[in-house]
Amino acid sequence: MRIALAQMNVKRGEFRENLSRAGEMARAARAGGAQLAVFPEMFASGFDYKRNAEFLESDPRAIETEMSRIARENSIAVAGSVPHICEGGGLPRNRLCLMGPDGAEIAHYDKIHLFGMFREDRHVGAGREVVAAGTPFGKIGFAVCYDLRFPELFIRLARAGAKLAIICAAFPHPRSEHWRVLCRARAIENQFFVAAVNQCGEESLPGGTAKYCGLSAVFDPWGEIVAECPPDAESLAFADIDLSEADEIRAKMPVLSDRVLM
Repeated sequence: MRIALAQMNVKRGEFRENLSRAGEMARAARAGGAQLAVFPEMFASGFDYKRNAEFLESDPRAIETEMSRIARENSIAVAGSVPHICEGGGLPRNRLCLMGPDGAEIAHYDKIHLFGMFREDRHVGAGREVVAAGTPFGKIGFAVCYDLRFPELFIRLARAGAKLAIICAAFPHPRSEHWRVLCRARAIENQFFVAAVNQCGEESLPGGTAKYCGLSAVFDPWGEIVAECPPDAESLAFADIDLSEADEIRAKMPVLSDRVLM
């Protein structure tokens, strides 16, 4: 399969502009032969939680509907994290959605680990379910940004049969080396592909300015980089992968069956 990494400079609170740019990148991804385009965390909105809620007040599914349209009109599967208003109230979720090329939702995952340093739990409700979904491409697992620091989640994805983990992120400087090392580690220790797509550019937040480090990449089950975006600019990178390689590597070195859970 061919994956496009759609590394975006997300404009905080500029929903129409961000979604328009995502549509352009999806078209370019499809023109480049990609079957799946992956976008960063909160790619349509950024992290103005109050404004996000106000935007979704009249139509809680507005962003997901537009994401579905982008997929359908470009005949490409798309994945990315968006603010999701839950039925019945409660705090919104940070939801990673995977839409098929027909626009129908294939799977979704709500971010489990919330970033305590930024008090994300004041604005976002934590997910409770680890998701490894059967898709037309094979078994895919999902994670969002801070989840990357918690290997137990990825172990559970591997044990559920995932051969690819999609990570949508807004990972900032000065932790760019953490980003690269952790993505590579998650691929190596679980012997699956990792497609990790990060924001680039700057965002003004209440506590200061976040400068996102880009460096979106696909890692193979040996931890080798298949494709990578630059650190500081919007970019579309393509990776051709064969998910059966995960089976081959797991057969040669049976880490999953040798693992002892403590």
